[in-house]
Amino acid sequence: MKIPVIIPFYKDYAALNKAKDFLNLQTIPTEVYVHDNTINNVFWTKAINYGLKRFCFTNLYEFVLILNQDAYLTPNCIELLVKAMKDNPQCGIVTPVAFDINGNNTWYGGLNAFPWGRHNTLQKDSENTAEIFETPWANGACMLLRIKMIHEIGLFDENMRFICSDADYSFTARSRGWNILVATSAKIEHSLGASASTKNESINLVKLADQIYFGEKWLTGDVYKRLAVEGPKLTRMFIVDELRKSKNYLSAKL
Repeated sequence: MKIPVIIPFYKDYAALNKAKDFLNLQTIPTEVYVHDNTINNVFWTKAINYGLKRFCFTNLYEFVLILNQDAYLTPNCIELLVKAMKDNPQCGIVTPVAFDINGNNTWYGGLNAFPWGRHNTLQKDSENTAEIFETPWANGACMLLRIKMIHEIGLFDENMRFICSDADYSFTARSRGWNILVATSAKIEHSLGASASTKNESINLVKLADQIYFGEKWLTGDVYKRLAVEGPKLTRMFIVDELRKSKNYLSAKL
C-alpha cells in the first residue's frame, strides 16, 4: 500500500523539507505531490483539488492524505489513520490530534464553524478521551480522505479559496451519510499557522470572502443547524447581522 500526499506549498522551504523528512519516516510509504503557490498563488483549496485530480481517478489508491507544509507527522501517524478508516467503513475523513512545538494541544476536534472555525483542545474544552470519536468538521492541516467518498461527493468548493473549505467539505460529506472521525492515537506537530490571523490585509480579505460564502452557502436552511455544534443556537438575526458586518467591511476595503 502507498498513500498519496497532497501538500499546498507557499515559500517556506524549510517547513516543506521538514514535512517531507517526517513523511519519509512513515511506516506506510507515501507518494508526495507538492503544488507550488509561490509564484502564482491559487491558495489552498484549488491546490488541493489539483492533487485530488492527480490521484483520485486512477483506481490505484484507496485513501489520500491532505497535509499542510508546516504539519509534521509522528512516524506511525498515517498507519493509525488508515487503521481508523479500515475499522470504520462509513468514515469518509479522519484526522489526527495536533500539538504545537511546546506540546500544547491545538486540535482535538472541531467546534464552531461559523463565523470562524474554533478548535477543541484538551486543555480547555474537551473531556472526550476516546481513541476514536466523531467531530463536526475535520482540520485541513492534516486529514485522510477515502477516495470512494470523493467519487461520491466531488472535489472541494473553490469558491472558498483559503479557509472554510475543510469545514464545508466535512459538512458535505456528513450530509451524504459519511462520518468524520478524530483518531487520538495519531498525532502531528502543528501550530495554527496560515489559518490564524495575519497582518497581511489582502489575505485577510480573502479569508473574509471565504467566511461570507460559507455562511451564505450553509446557513440559509436547516441542514447546518443539524450538523454544526453551534447550529441549534443560531438565530436568523445573528446570521444576517454577522454576514452584513462582514460584507460591509469587505466592500469598504475593496
